[in-house]
Amino acid sequence: MSMQLDPRCKKLNELTDRYHQLFSQLGEKYILQLGRESGIRDDLAYGDFAFLSVVDDSGQDAVSMAYVSRKLGINPSTATRRVNKLLANGLVTKSSAADDDRRYDIRLTDTGRSLVEKMNACLYTAVQKTYEHVTEEELQTVYGYLEKCIGELVGLVKKED
Repeated sequence: MSMQLDPRCKKLNELTDRYHQLFSQLGEKYILQLGRESGIRDDLAYGDFAFLSVVDDSGQDAVSMAYVSRKLGINPSTATRRVNKLLANGLVTKSSAADDDRRYDIRLTDTGRSLVEKMNACLYTAVQKTYEHVTEEELQTVYGYLEKCIGELVGLVKKED
């Protein structure tokens, strides 16, 4: 039996996917440009920014590789390759954890923190621009729809527990 998604949902999923795809493309463009302007040797990717953001957003001085892997949903070997690239570009530091020499702590350098701040400003401006021509009524409609969807998902998650 073939399952068909309600056409309304299908269209919404397609639009949401396209929005995220375009936002990621814009993010790729910005991080590449900002990296070059900052004198970074290697081309940076949007995934590099995501990695740096997880470290920055943690609210901690340092985070473990395992923490970043979990937050990004990537395997530890991918996180290791990414951190090595960021280390080589002077955006993070890596040191053995004081309490466990098998674990590494990752910290942003001043250059890494500056890059995250610049990238966040670029993305903030882009998001603001996308909403310039959206009316308050349109926003309220979207908010209402998303609140209903979230409510349904919360119910499903609780039901599964």
